[in-house]
Amino acid sequence: MKTKLVLLVSAMAIAGLCIHHVTAQKNDNEKTYLIVRGDDLGMTQGSIEAFDQAIVNGVLTCASIQVPAPWFEAAAELTGRHPEFCFGIHMTLVGEWRGYRWRPVLPYDKIPSLVDEDGYLFTSPEKLFAANPEPDEIEAELRAQIDLALKKGIPVSYLDQHYLNFDELSRGSLIKQKLSEEYGLPISGQIDEKRASGIYNVAVDKKVEEAVNMIEGLGPGLYLWVCHPGIDSPEQNALMHSYPEHIFRDKGVGKHRAEVLKALISYDVKAAVIRKGIILTDYKKTSGISEKE
Repeated sequence: MKTKLVLLVSAMAIAGLCIHHVTAQKNDNEKTYLIVRGDDLGMTQGSIEAFDQAIVNGVLTCASIQVPAPWFEAAAELTGRHPEFCFGIHMTLVGEWRGYRWRPVLPYDKIPSLVDEDGYLFTSPEKLFAANPEPDEIEAELRAQIDLALKKGIPVSYLDQHYLNFDELSRGSLIKQKLSEEYGLPISGQIDEKRASGIYNVAVDKKVEEAVNMIEGLGPGLYLWVCHPGIDSPEQNALMHSYPEHIFRDKGVGKHRAEVLKALISYDVKAAVIRKGIILTDYKKTSGISEKE
């Protein structure tokens, strides 16, 4: 009976957490808010399963969709199963995986400065920069990605950028701001969030522990934790980064991303959030938070 009572209390606490409600009694300037953003939804089949689990059972609060990626259609279907969740567009101009390429949303002959000779997105920011991408083509492709997501009925709530600092592109920061204002969407990372350290490069067997440590170390303010959930599958473990220095040496990409998912849904991470009185939030709820800090 005692064991059942403990499990019941734990389940109730986690249920309260997963609907993003924490009842800590603190002044506004003492509160800790945390956005947990998952990137690369739609990149692989494994991403679909992983995000579904993280949304239903984890501390994930936002999901960034890669519109040009091969599993975008499945990602769009997933958003229909979670209409109240916070989804964003992971604006993509680079496809960084060896042998796993994708094309832009627009016909590649309409945006020749954004693609290689075979019509695929470049595999690194350096290769894209070397092609001297035309600002008008950049804007057209990013706009097409947003428009396609909206056409598919995705409830888009924010924008962010994949693997590339758009400010380094010609007129990139202006284009990003223009799209943000035109579509009425905030840009993740640019509403005065403090960047949490994350666990991307942490060893597989240390990710859950480091996620707990990261959460325990958060002070007052609004934070952004960017993560990459996935599953341990042949598909995801076959991924190989185009940069040799970014290749995981201990385990495959699938094992690393599966452990990120494990952290997101783990009791230890949820318990740390509750102990700290952290308020999980997203880009539909952050209006005015950063101004209080």
